[in-house]
Formats: sequence, C-alpha cells, structure tokens
Amino acid sequence: MQEIKAYVREPMLDHVVDALAAIPGLPGIAVVHLREFGHAVEDGRLVKTEMAKLEIDVPDELIESVIETIVEHARTGEGHPGDGMVFVSELREAVRIADGTRGDAALRRRV
Repeated sequence: MQEIKAYVREPMLDHVVDALAAIPGLPGIAVVHLREFGHAVEDGRLVKTEMAKLEIDVPDELIESVIETIVEHARTGEGHPGDGMVFVSELREAVRIADGTRGDAALRRRV
C-alpha cells in the first residue's frame, strides 16, 4: 500500500481529479485547498501560489498509473516551475473504520 501526496495548481485540479476518477479501482481522493508559499520567482523570493493537495491511498498495483495520470494532467503546457510535486510514501497499515477490514482490502471500494 502506498500514500500519494500531490501538490497541483488550483486551475488544474478538476482536470487531474477527473482523470484520476477514470482509473478503475481507485479507492478515493482527498482534496485540500492551500495557499502555499514555495514557488520561487527569479529574484529568489517565495510567493503565494494557489495549490491543492491530493491525498490518495492506493494498493501497490495502482501506484504507477496514478503517478503518471497526475503528472500528465497537472502539467501546464510544456511544464513550468510551480506545476507541483508528487510524493509517495509506504503505508504500514490501513483499517476501514466501518467494519475493521485491514490491509489492501481496506482500500477497496465496498459494494
């Protein structure tokens, strides 16, 4: 199991989320709207950038398709500084609160 945190430009958010929603078996996406300091301009100052953070917990078999989808749909044109970042961390455990299901099974949608 992996946790993906992706920071994307706010104007690209719907485009990215729509593309991710088309991935079969994706358990869900948490979206947090941010005002981030971190996009450096030419003189080295950090400026506010309207970004969104996506948090997605996925089974290992979906990791590459999720990363590729985010990168493809979050990039502006040929790519620009400030388009965002993707971070991947290993999850040690997942537990679904509703029924106590653990591990990869907790990430799968209930029918």
